[in-house]
Amino acid sequence: MKVVAFNGSPRRKGNTFAAISIVLDEISGQGIETEIVQVGGMPIKPCRACGKCRQEKDGFCHGYENGGEDILNDCIKKMLEAQGVIIGSPVYFGSATPETKALIDRSGYSSRGAGNTMLKRKVCAPIAVVRRQGAA
Repeated sequence: MKVVAFNGSPRRKGNTFAAISIVLDEISGQGIETEIVQVGGMPIKPCRACGKCRQEKDGFCHGYENGGEDILNDCIKKMLEAQGVIIGSPVYFGSATPETKALIDRSGYSSRGAGNTMLKRKVCAPIAVVRRQGAA
């Protein structure tokens, strides 16, 4: 069994990483394999709704194949290999980071292109990290 967690923060070892690590420490203590994948600050483009995933029907995004480096399909592969998926992100102005949003949008859209079964029966959980307001 494996759980993969995606860190949507551009700060690789920041608060989001710390929160994900706490959760994964508990999970790995149960003998479950864990992995953290850095998404924040990495090249991951937004969904273009080109529909190529619906033509291929393999669960992967085909909209950026010739568009340079993009980590989305590597992330989808890790989701497929895992039984659990955690997506962590800091909250910026009421939303996840752009990379986190692109991960969710494109993996979800590609999953639907493959018949919406790619993530079926996987345990998934979000982690939202909000900066604490302190005295200036």
